[in-house]
Amino acid sequence: MPPETSEVSIPKGRGRDSKEWMEYHGYVATTPSIRSSDYEGVLHCPFQYYLSRRLGLSPALRWSKALSRGSWFHKRLELYREEGWVASQHMEAQLQDRLEELREICKARGIKGSSRDEILDREKKDFKCALGWYDAAMELPFGDRQVSLLSFISQPHFRNLGSEVGVRLHMPQIAPTERVMLTAMYDILLYHEVQNTIFIVDAKTCSESPVDRLSTCPLEFQTQHYMMVLKYALEANLLQPLYNLPEDVRVGGMIHMAIQKPTIEFGMKDRDYEEKEHTLTRGPRKGQVEMRRTYMGEPRFENYLERCKNWYRATGEYEHLAPKWSSSPPVNISLTYGSTLLDQDYLDEYLSRVSVIRHYAKCHPIPKNFPRSASHLRQFGKLSPFAPFYLVHPREWPGIIEREGFIQLDRDEDVDFKIDASYAAR
Repeated sequence: MPPETSEVSIPKGRGRDSKEWMEYHGYVATTPSIRSSDYEGVLHCPFQYYLSRRLGLSPALRWSKALSRGSWFHKRLELYREEGWVASQHMEAQLQDRLEELREICKARGIKGSSRDEILDREKKDFKCALGWYDAAMELPFGDRQVSLLSFISQPHFRNLGSEVGVRLHMPQIAPTERVMLTAMYDILLYHEVQNTIFIVDAKTCSESPVDRLSTCPLEFQTQHYMMVLKYALEANLLQPLYNLPEDVRVGGMIHMAIQKPTIEFGMKDRDYEEKEHTLTRGPRKGQVEMRRTYMGEPRFENYLERCKNWYRATGEYEHLAPKWSSSPPVNISLTYGSTLLDQDYLDEYLSRVSVIRHYAKCHPIPKNFPRSASHLRQFGKLSPFAPFYLVHPREWPGIIEREGFIQLDRDEDVDFKIDASYAAR
């Protein structure tokens, strides 16, 4: 029989009693591994870090257009070496798995009828939009060499080591009591057989100009973190046996691919149509002839893909984008070379950033140890789903979790890490 548990007093504040209250209800804080998003997350709001990373709370139906479509784009990128029909089969299977997951969540939360259908239709639309972006953008020639993103990462001197390669290891050179896990999930790892180096490929879908998006990559914690984790793994000889690499292989750098998201949506404009001449009978353009479309049937992905290609290439109805794309193409690439890891200031900055995260990852997990940011509560013109935890007393948190459909997630739990080392010694 399970051990008996004594009643816990209702907490009076945000101190130790609130921690015990949450544990009594089954919400036990953990010491999470350090991920690439943690630095900006901690700087933005330590309390959000406590909720989402230490307690692992996440809204069951959390959704944003950027995250959903970006995730589907990345899933398609994993299959970039597969034949088109093979990739399509894999993607369709993943979509069906996701839809079934959403149906189960809706069932558990009592969401049915048109509300459930709206959630499922939204996911299907995000799926098709992301695939349209991928198919149109990855083959688009750009830059002085007029190469595409797909041809760049498929050059013969690159040997693909894998997609979605997970690496988890303990940070070296840290006292055992302060030691933390470092986790990196690499979109793609490429071995440069001529240079004897490994390059990290990271794709970013963005709303802004790719030139602007790429300009900050060398400064971002993700770039530092991914290259440093790879460096630690190579120094500990963890990757070499796995991929049959020379022991002296080095970090080549990080290839960032930025893909601007089209401003067009999959929808009614993607039905088949007929064009007919129409003579204007009134107004200042009376007598002029213009082409008008008569749409029919249901939207088709093939039509949306054609529109995406026209958007990226500034052709057809999107010819007006040509001047813009000539100065700032909708796809672009940047490289942060591994030689930056020889810069002591660069290394010191990384260690300083890790120290900030480590403080909140290992400090006593009572709410008052994690300052709250009020600005974090307002996102995209509405309150964050986490707002109630900021605004009400901790005694009400278990009820909020149940009522609002929060779930607990360990982001590392279901990851099939290629490298999972307890300690990377130098």
